[in-house]
Amino acid sequence: MGTYFKFPPLLLLIPILFYKRPRVALFVFFFLLANILTVPTVELKDTEFVGSVKAVNSGSSVLKLSYFDGKKWNGLDFDINVYSEEPLGTIVYAKGELRKTTTYPRYYLKPTFYATTTNYSSLSNKTYLQFDSFRTFANDIDPFYQNLFGKSARDDEFVKSGLYHIFCVSGMHVSLLYIFSLSLIGLFTYRKIPKMLIALIFPTVFVIGSGMNVPSMRALLMIYLSTLLKLLDIKIDPINLVSLVGIAMVISEPGVALSLSFYMTFFATLGVFVSTNNLTANIGGFLGSSPFVALIGTVNPFSIVATILVGFPVEIVMFGLTVAYIFYTIKINFLSSLVLYGLQPFSWFTKFIAHIFAQLPSLPNHFVISLAFATTFAIYLMWSEYEKSNDEKTTAVI
Repeated sequence: MGTYFKFPPLLLLIPILFYKRPRVALFVFFFLLANILTVPTVELKDTEFVGSVKAVNSGSSVLKLSYFDGKKWNGLDFDINVYSEEPLGTIVYAKGELRKTTTYPRYYLKPTFYATTTNYSSLSNKTYLQFDSFRTFANDIDPFYQNLFGKSARDDEFVKSGLYHIFCVSGMHVSLLYIFSLSLIGLFTYRKIPKMLIALIFPTVFVIGSGMNVPSMRALLMIYLSTLLKLLDIKIDPINLVSLVGIAMVISEPGVALSLSFYMTFFATLGVFVSTNNLTANIGGFLGSSPFVALIGTVNPFSIVATILVGFPVEIVMFGLTVAYIFYTIKINFLSSLVLYGLQPFSWFTKFIAHIFAQLPSLPNHFVISLAFATTFAIYLMWSEYEKSNDEKTTAVI
């Protein structure tokens, strides 16, 4: 789910830097406070648990559980990890204990007995199982496809090139897919309501099929809220919108403030939302996540160029995969295969770029490198705000 990440208390002074933007200052303060104060403590050993799978990751699942205290069942108000990859919506019964870990979620289930059963009444379970079947179908044509749908396999060339993030389903994927879908559908209709509602179908299907992992769900929530506000003609600054969703998530699940992936998703989505077009959206998403990537692994300094080069092809592949899945679901497999074969040139191009950039030197993970990326991202945000301000002035003059 992501590396455990805790800020030092001294950073509570940072909101002072945003005194001219009180809403941003308040948001940053609550973020930092939740991160510093949130330390869930629970001791449950030799206990019965029952619940369901709410998100799927590579090699693990996130559970929403209740436990039996000898008299009644009690719900746990935080997520639990289990090192077993189960289909979304699967019902889980286990006996064992909860143990603390250095990753998020802060607790994982160590079972002495573990059993699962399919939840036949769960729409998300049916959709996920259908997607799993589609992944196998797509894998026979090109293994690259299933890697984009939550079944990522470690590829050294993608790791060294700095492009491995395209295999890790995240908020950036969801945001870029929505923007691409919106742009493509806009070629066929200028009517705002149909365009925005149809565009929502593609990221929604993508998120469910890829396992509804927490980062992608956060981004999808932001997209739904953004769409609702636009449909109601309520204007809201992208920074305020992302901040509002971020605060709501921290309030509903304070433990996310300890998750490095939360910050990566939040700032990557922010980078996409403040961007003015597809090209800058890829740059913004990359810069938003880079400071945190630099804290946990090596960074290819040229990966921003590689990200720009493969950004549009990967968006096409994600959109095409969603279309191919729809054909597969309605049993028109030959059209699904046709789409998948048609996407292969983009897959080959992406793998070629990864091969080229994997030969270039990488930087070790270090706080200074992370700070440099964070500074670059801050400059990018200011530039985006400046461009937006100029566009508004130009529109007002016209």
